[in-house]
Amino acid sequence: MKVSFYATLRPLVGSKTVDIPLRQGATLQALVDAMIEKFPTLGPVLLNDAGELSRQVQLCVNGRNARFLDEGLDTPLTPTDKIDLFPAIAGGAR
Repeated sequence: MKVSFYATLRPLVGSKTVDIPLRQGATLQALVDAMIEKFPTLGPVLLNDAGELSRQVQLCVNGRNARFLDEGLDTPLTPTDKIDLFPAIAGGAR
């Protein structure tokens, strides 16, 4: 599964795009686990203390934020899915 990393997350993996091997029918949770196994420094960035997806990142599947997918991290992935990982963005005009 190809995963694209953006902004401050890119230096943690050393590349814009990383290929994460997954078995057929794997879920988004399996992808998160595989990313952390391959890049342990992602663990505290991707997951909060409760082991849930951190609000400090935006994990998108085919342009949709994982938080808004019907099955969340239990969403099954296909080889053609586009996965993007962004740091959360905050700010704006005061």
